[in-house]
Amino acid sequence: MKKIFLYVKDKNKKAAAERICETQQIALHALSAADLNRTVASVCGVTMKNGGTHETAPPLYVMPETLLFYGLDDAALDRFLEAWKESGAEKIVRKAVITPFNLSLTLYELIEHLGRESAEMG
Repeated sequence: MKKIFLYVKDKNKKAAAERICETQQIALHALSAADLNRTVASVCGVTMKNGGTHETAPPLYVMPETLLFYGLDDAALDRFLEAWKESGAEKIVRKAVITPFNLSLTLYELIEHLGRESAEMG
């Protein structure tokens, strides 16, 4: 099943995601701060063995905008991204395709990893 996980405060971005997901038959799930210390697998509804110790979000952590893709093939991902661009909604910097590697991370760890990648790319 194709799923997108989204955390945004901007109503225009949320509305764009809702329209695109409805049109493209993708399940849209809202992320929240309550998800930060859950594994990505748990957030996605995937059963995995406990992967050990994980870094947790510090108190008062401000969750940045995040867009995660699960179960989309390359063509579906391209269609979503093209529709996002055409919608006029502003870019979301922290976005990722869920992989076997990042399923074992907490949402917080993944978001921080994406932030470091973004900073390195400048």
